[in-house]
Amino acid sequence: MQVYVNNQRVSIFNGCTAQDAVRRLEADTGVTLPHTELYDAWGNVIAADSPMREGRHIFTTKPTQD
Repeated sequence: MQVYVNNQRVSIFNGCTAQDAVRRLEADTGVTLPHTELYDAWGNVIAADSPMREGRHIFTTKPTQD
């Protein structure tokens, strides 16, 4: 399934968590991301074990509202 971490598309398996998606992006890019807290598309803090679903957007820094 396709999800987005910091607006970058990531391919993960069904059943993956938010933390798994961050790790996948780190593995794909070779860049370690700061992720003491994770956020959803609305800026709410989410748990690292939050389940992912197709098209979900998560962030390692709080997204700004335009």
